[in-house]
Amino acid sequence: MNINNFESYINKTIFDRGYNYYMEGHVVEFYQQGENEYFFHIEGSYDYEVVVEIGVNGDILYSTCDCPYDFGPVCKHEVAAYFQLQKMFHHETIKTDRRKTIQEVLNNQSKEELINIIINFTSQDPALENSLIVKYSTGDKQQELEACQELIDSVVRKYTGKEGFIKYRDTGAFVTELEDVVDKARNTEDPLVALDIALLLLMEAMGAFQYADDSSGDIGALVSEALALIAEIATSQTKIGNERFEIVTKILDQTDHEVFEDWTDFKIDLLNICIAFAEDDTIREQVKTKIESMLDQNTIEMFTRYSNERLLELLFLIIEQYGTQEEADQFIQDHLKYASFREKLLMKYLQEENYLKVIEIAIDGEKQDQPYPGLLSKWKKLRYSAYKSLSLKEEQQILAKELLFDGNFDYYHILKEMAENQVEFYTNLKHELKTSKRREMNRIFLKLVEEEHDLEEILDFVRANPAYIEVYDKKLVKHFKEEIIEIYQKYIHSVARQSSNRKDYQGVCQKITRFKKLSGKPKQQELISELMGLYKKRPAFIDELGKLISLTH
Repeated sequence: MNINNFESYINKTIFDRGYNYYMEGHVVEFYQQGENEYFFHIEGSYDYEVVVEIGVNGDILYSTCDCPYDFGPVCKHEVAAYFQLQKMFHHETIKTDRRKTIQEVLNNQSKEELINIIINFTSQDPALENSLIVKYSTGDKQQELEACQELIDSVVRKYTGKEGFIKYRDTGAFVTELEDVVDKARNTEDPLVALDIALLLLMEAMGAFQYADDSSGDIGALVSEALALIAEIATSQTKIGNERFEIVTKILDQTDHEVFEDWTDFKIDLLNICIAFAEDDTIREQVKTKIESMLDQNTIEMFTRYSNERLLELLFLIIEQYGTQEEADQFIQDHLKYASFREKLLMKYLQEENYLKVIEIAIDGEKQDQPYPGLLSKWKKLRYSAYKSLSLKEEQQILAKELLFDGNFDYYHILKEMAENQVEFYTNLKHELKTSKRREMNRIFLKLVEEEHDLEEILDFVRANPAYIEVYDKKLVKHFKEEIIEIYQKYIHSVARQSSNRKDYQGVCQKITRFKKLSGKPKQQELISELMGLYKKRPAFIDELGKLISLTH
């Protein structure tokens, strides 16, 4: 795409909007940076920055805008910038309008003037002022913490504004400014001070879930970064002593903070950091006491069940590393209602080749976990492994079929290999799936006939379920072209009858475009004519069909 002919490469609607933006004067500032990079400030409902890189012959090598538009490669703000570039090239003002770099400007200033410039900028941006203080000042522990807290608070104030909420488009910048706190913690030599700074950041990052739009996941990433930073600071202390004890105490105390009320996972992540210090008897008991105080043995709610399981896994890590084998085995037996512990026991019995115990524990798990299909499938698969190891062919076949009907298609190949007559096996299985009243059997049936390239069965299914023509048209058209075209026509007519707005009509037209690839242009035009005749009183539909006609000429 070239700056002199970009019009032909851009969606017409976006092109028109961008041209209007340019003509209405929304490009309020522009300048050249380096040899071939240009920056544009575009004003509108919001302000955006466009960056364009131009090659020697006017080719657009790179173009980006920080607006949230993601429905195409070029937005209206970029189009407006392209028009501005055209004008700049046409009047040959590029060279004379080149703006000096910030480094060129500042190199010529005295120290006093540079200080005044910085003070002037920071007076307009408290977050910047606090960032510079955190980066470049030194003080005692309390002063360091206060400076970091003030930086965090000023960044929050800057981005929440009067509305008290950070919008999606500003969340990334908010997180970026808080990275200065990460750097401060990482570069602070005193591990206790560094930990306090990292904990300050973690608390604010988690609190930000309440006042920021985290659709982009930036806040979640900041929380993860803060947790990783805490782990890095904590585990850097390799010697047993008071400092390690203080670190663990600080972390454990922080888990009581109200910000964790709805974020148990993050609380458990903090606790997990402390496990690294459990070799110390006092710390180990301290961590165990905290974990046990968080356990809620009386609830059966899924979320709390999951949280309890994670907490119990932490306790098990401690027992496994510092307790006896008997204690570890008993702990597993006491907590078989949790999937991870049942799996540990099953894997132990598999390793010991105690297959009868595997079958017993797996069946018990299946009874317990009936409401959870994923767990049910896991226990059945382990039971199947035991049957296979014991060469119990009949039990294998029964269970493999259950697993297949549960959606585990790999077991079809196993069943097929075990069948004495594979043709008869396929025919019977196909019939059973076709006649089943369970809706989910349709998916397995289709997977089966696709696997066996059974085009007659696929066609029969499409006849009964015309919407699937869009899935199987290419697979079927080579062998059943006339019927596929007929089914497709009827299907499009059916969809058209149910359409009632422009979006629906556009969907019909997309299907007609796809239909053309199968049937050819004459059939497509014939179908369009039929629809225009049937729906004369739907002007929006006629308009969309008319666009299709113009594209075919």
